[in-house]
Amino acid sequence: MRGKIMKAQKDDARLPECDTGEVTKLPGYGTVKEKQLSGYLPVTDKNDAFIYFWFFESQRNPDKDPIVLWLNGGPGSSSFIGLFAENGPYKIQRDRLYVDNYYLVDNPYSWNKNASYLMIDQPAGAGLSYVTDPKESARTEQEATDQLYRGLQCFFDRWPAYRKLDLYIFGESFAGVYIPMLATAILDENLKDQPYINLTGIGVGDGFVHPYIQESTYGDYAYAHGLIGLNEKKEADKLYRKCARAIKRSQPVTSRRADKICNKIEEYISKVSGGANVYDVRLIGDYNFDIIGGYLDQPAVRKALHVSPHVKAWKDTSKRIAYLLERGEQNSYADLYPRLFESLPVLIYNGIYDMDCNFMGTDAWIKALDWSYKKQFLEQERLPWFNEGQLAGHIRSYSNLTQVLVVGAGHLVPLDQPKHALALLNSFTQKKPPTL
Repeated sequence: MRGKIMKAQKDDARLPECDTGEVTKLPGYGTVKEKQLSGYLPVTDKNDAFIYFWFFESQRNPDKDPIVLWLNGGPGSSSFIGLFAENGPYKIQRDRLYVDNYYLVDNPYSWNKNASYLMIDQPAGAGLSYVTDPKESARTEQEATDQLYRGLQCFFDRWPAYRKLDLYIFGESFAGVYIPMLATAILDENLKDQPYINLTGIGVGDGFVHPYIQESTYGDYAYAHGLIGLNEKKEADKLYRKCARAIKRSQPVTSRRADKICNKIEEYISKVSGGANVYDVRLIGDYNFDIIGGYLDQPAVRKALHVSPHVKAWKDTSKRIAYLLERGEQNSYADLYPRLFESLPVLIYNGIYDMDCNFMGTDAWIKALDWSYKKQFLEQERLPWFNEGQLAGHIRSYSNLTQVLVVGAGHLVPLDQPKHALALLNSFTQKKPPTL
């Protein structure tokens, strides 16, 4: 683990009191159905950087059901993307006649059906999180981990009854970095004098883990999906070779220049394919999450959710955080995974139509790792996985590691296949194998 984790709350060095409150009613919805908490968790000694959270108790048995912590990636992306567009309790709708009127409807596939759901906007400055001193912004993935670990400890200090519950960390994309770093921090700090966090498993969806390996597959993936021809594939492979050289030259910490060079591979493929969305090659153009900002930026909503007046209009991704963490974005964090494979149940899943973090790249970085059951895992056949009589994907598993390819999904699996995503979560957290 790079660096040192900042100390959490102790009797001789108390953290500032967490600025939080209960959510009882929501504009466009009314009285909430389960216990909800939201607000800010301080993550620096100076009390000038705060990460935002929204917590929903399980709809089934909140005293015993696990907690699922959800993180979007980016870096700099808001976890409200996951909450409102993917797996949270609500979906946002817009009035057909009055487009500035928003309302919420229940998500039948919410991840708090059988688990409590905790989303966090992190690092400070992303989403509804904020800093009062720009110098306190996370400038490395390690500093982002420090903030997240400290905020999580603050949450459990404020509501100690939740500390005894199993904790699963789930997320997607650049959370393929955030999750193993946080999980490693928890395992390390649990061995020291920090209050124990009951980490029970992790799930990484379409994770950006080992760029040097994963980006090498872009040309093959694009050609296999008919996005480019052989001549264009040669150009994509040429761009990858430039990317690979830039990564190697900028070690041990990759540069912003290396990231820009590597981004040209997908930029080229998208351009020559007619604008294919690299996160879902079935689509043309980018995702649009403006409706989330439209709802969150209403004064009544901000009041209900205990949003700080320091926070400006919601953005799906913080350009400042993206810039600060771009240095190092091409680093590999795959070396953190073998210890996790040995210690915890780990679920790794991909939507088959995601090119950016495609399953071919995931296969490749998993194959490159050494761990106790590497040989046995790689010998496993992929078996069809069915959910309620439907083919939901293909799965292989051995020991603590389970890998799933989800059919009909891109980068945002819970958005594209919410029923299958919920089934996958339930089987994993309830320690039951998916139906084959």
